[in-house]
Amino acid sequence: MTETKSRNVIAIRFDDDDKTYRALALLKNADTDGLVDVHAAVVIERRADGTLEIMDGTGQVTAAGVTKGSLIGMLVGLLGGPFGVLLGWGAGALVGGVIDAHKASDTDAAISELARTVLPGRNALIADVTEVRESVIDTDVAAEGGTVVRRPAHEVLDEYEAAGAAAKEAQAAAADKLRAEKRAEHREEFHERLEKIKDRIHL
Repeated sequence: MTETKSRNVIAIRFDDDDKTYRALALLKNADTDGLVDVHAAVVIERRADGTLEIMDGTGQVTAAGVTKGSLIGMLVGLLGGPFGVLLGWGAGALVGGVIDAHKASDTDAAISELARTVLPGRNALIADVTEVRESVIDTDVAAEGGTVVRRPAHEVLDEYEAAGAAAKEAQAAAADKLRAEKRAEHREEFHERLEKIKDRIHL
């Protein structure tokens, strides 16, 4: 029988935050044993302001965070950065693990589902893995009372690219609006100055 490998982004959460670190150790062991190919994995914690702090991770994690070229590094940057908060992935929108329906459309379903895993004041394990059998991870996590959210890595990458494009569009729209407001202010200022001059010289 031919085994099919699938590359996925997984998010693991427990009621006990200490178990998240044990899950990271189990994931590293599974990688060493050849049961799972771990490309990158991090334990992250969401602060009260919605930003994310990297607490621990695999060898791809440096003192400054996750390797920028990794999918997990890009995902953590998106979920914990200003754009993630803008999209409703900050602490306020995540209370109770719920994101407003209009912020969890079909086009951002994968990233939104992963974002819901990391609740304010809590941690979660996020990993980019290639799996032959999902049961390798699921069985260990279930034994500890945790839950696993799994989405295909290509979906996450697609949505990351879409989010980046949306951010650029939003920035461009904001810049256009600012320029328009500046032009309006200048026009108003010009007319005010003109009227004052006319009053002074009694035109």
